[in-house]
Amino acid sequence: MLQFFTSLEGTSFATWLRESNTIWAYPTVLTLHTVGLALLVGASMALDLRLLGFARRIPVATLSKSFRVMWFGFWLNLVTGLMLFSADASTKGTTRLFAFKLGLVAVGVASVLLIERVVFRSDPERASATWPARTLAVVSLMVWVAAITAGRFMAYV
Repeated sequence: MLQFFTSLEGTSFATWLRESNTIWAYPTVLTLHTVGLALLVGASMALDLRLLGFARRIPVATLSKSFRVMWFGFWLNLVTGLMLFSADASTKGTTRLFAFKLGLVAVGVASVLLIERVVFRSDPERASATWPARTLAVVSLMVWVAAITAGRFMAYV
């Protein structure tokens, strides 16, 4: 595996991303990754908090459109995350923290899918915060906070 990570790191793209002095390299990709995170987790947290009883004046059904924002943020993060990983694959890819972070992201994405199914699939116009939806919202909030924290710790590994 380390050999694969080392060869990935040695590609011309990864070298350019890591070593280029232009703002269009690493700083731009990192900024886009942060924007994707804000879209995905921000929209998810807004929905989670509504399911937990905050902002009761906002009908749950109106938040069904937030899934488009979440999925755009997810795909943006997937692409930019792969780009960032390629620049430092042999260091990041061999740590347990990175695997833990990816596991948290997978659970976070699963929680988004489950919330969409539990809350909005039967009748989006009559969506409500049932106890399974509230439980998923708590899980989602906790997992996204943990994933962000693990991601920030990656900078110190």
